[in-house]
Amino acid sequence: MVCSARPEPTLRGSRACMRSPPVNGPQSPASAPVPTDLGIAGRFDARMLRTATVVNLLAMLTGLVAGYGAIGFRFLIGFFQNSILHGRLGFELASPLEQTRGPWMVVIPAAGFLLVAYLVRTFAREARGHGVPEVIEAVMTRGGRMRKRVVSIKALASSLTIATGGSVGREGPIVQIGSAAGSTLGQWFQVRGKDLKTLVGCGAAGAVAATFNTPIAGLVFAIELIVLELNPRSFIPLVISSVFATVVSRWHLGNEPAFIVPEHVLVHPGELVFYLGLGLLAGLVGCLTIWSLYRMEHLFEVAPLPFALKPIIGGLSLGAIGYFVPEVYGVGYETVSAVVQQNAEFATILLLVFLKILAMSLTLSAGGSGGVFAPSLFIGAMLGGAYGWVVNDWFPAMSAGYGAYALVGMAAVFAATSRATFTAIVILFEMTLDYSIILPLMFVCVIADQVAVAILKDTTIYSLKLKRKGLTFANDLGINVLSVTPIKNVMNDDVEVLHVDMTLAQAQEVTQRQGHHVYPAIGGKGVLAGIVRPRELARAIKRDGPEGRVADLAQEAPIVAHPDETVMTALRRIGDEPDPHVVVVDRWDRKLLGIATPTDLLRLSSRES
Repeated sequence: MVCSARPEPTLRGSRACMRSPPVNGPQSPASAPVPTDLGIAGRFDARMLRTATVVNLLAMLTGLVAGYGAIGFRFLIGFFQNSILHGRLGFELASPLEQTRGPWMVVIPAAGFLLVAYLVRTFAREARGHGVPEVIEAVMTRGGRMRKRVVSIKALASSLTIATGGSVGREGPIVQIGSAAGSTLGQWFQVRGKDLKTLVGCGAAGAVAATFNTPIAGLVFAIELIVLELNPRSFIPLVISSVFATVVSRWHLGNEPAFIVPEHVLVHPGELVFYLGLGLLAGLVGCLTIWSLYRMEHLFEVAPLPFALKPIIGGLSLGAIGYFVPEVYGVGYETVSAVVQQNAEFATILLLVFLKILAMSLTLSAGGSGGVFAPSLFIGAMLGGAYGWVVNDWFPAMSAGYGAYALVGMAAVFAATSRATFTAIVILFEMTLDYSIILPLMFVCVIADQVAVAILKDTTIYSLKLKRKGLTFANDLGINVLSVTPIKNVMNDDVEVLHVDMTLAQAQEVTQRQGHHVYPAIGGKGVLAGIVRPRELARAIKRDGPEGRVADLAQEAPIVAHPDETVMTALRRIGDEPDPHVVVVDRWDRKLLGIATPTDLLRLSSRES
């Protein structure tokens, strides 16, 4: 480093340059200058400590809110179930298998879906669907900001859907409710950047932990699907939220596992071959589940029918199925418990694999609100039970009962649909407290995951909904934010443009007034014709005079991107280009949509820091 003779600004506690030792020799250690940057480090650490303390306290509060929210949501479902299905007052969960409405159950889902559809359409459209994609979207596109009303509307819509027979689960709604609570608390206390996203993850972690009495799985779920990182800055608040939410749940609801199952073991090492087959099947059924859900949603979206008719058709269809096979109604944990305890019939459980897929697809496509986690467990239990029944019938000496295969199948189908394989393994262990089945559980889950990857690549039951909105999501802990953020989210759409019919003099007036480095030139209907740089404009005027036309000067834009392409894709096109302005145009008609400047790209990185 070369020191300049002119004075330079200095920073207290730092050295702007290293000076030569005095002429009379080096200083002794005793007389050497003492570093003075300890004060700055201390103040910096204190600021970080204050931020961490605030976030951790908010994480604790978020966990408490998520815990009581899960209990309140459970009671709300129980209230509607008792009122609608049994004609009595009560708050405990009531089984739709024991409903007293008889043939009226054919029309009750239609009435419920119609009410929910209007409720969501009027007050909070993001409360429709299964909840988790909406949370991920809020983290990806709005920095974790979610509307406060989502909490109440999602709770009401989902409880009505489940209580009227909707074939969905509780986890998606409570994840969205808990995440919205964390986001609301963070916004109230003006938490910004990654810390707000962490609080959204805290709400999700606490919600899963309290709903299923699974504190570790709640933590892993938030890491794998919401925050997508593993470092102390986010890990500690997630743990705190999960712990406090679980404490609330256990204090009020007890500490029993979600499923009471007999002990299952790996009977013979060769049984892993049978579990391999289950993993392959679970992967295929997981892909079928995803395809069926979104195909059904597409059919309902494009159907040329009045808005009110769609929930009625979907509800009546579900009601007709449920009238003959009532196991498809609601969450379905009673049926799952019967299968894992080996109290079911082969024909019934095999039929329920496909009827549950259809019932869930109808519920969500018709405007219902609820989660896909519980249906995935249900489908997996039925698949595993049917498969295990056949295996045990053919190879009784080498295989466990079909209940063991049902247990493993539950996690495997969820792993295939969500690609949250670690969550699938941990949550099933915590929901059953059966560690003896852990080896086949781990093996089958990763096989199912890989089958789904081979068929659908990065598509999951959560990401496909985002992909249909033009968003790229991959639940990879090493994911770079630049590779999942669409360029349209960072571009500036308020762009000063030049028209191809302008004279060079008119164009120069615009450039002198604005002072930008690049100006898009557009033709009719806003279609991009090229770009103009002020320095080249000045040369053209000096050389050819001011009467020339912009159309003759405009050059092809070196870096063009489409709005649904990611920032990383645009950055790769920049390469060694000296002018790294990204012009964003419509994919089909090349209409100019905006420009992303280097400053815009830096802002994206700074928001993530």
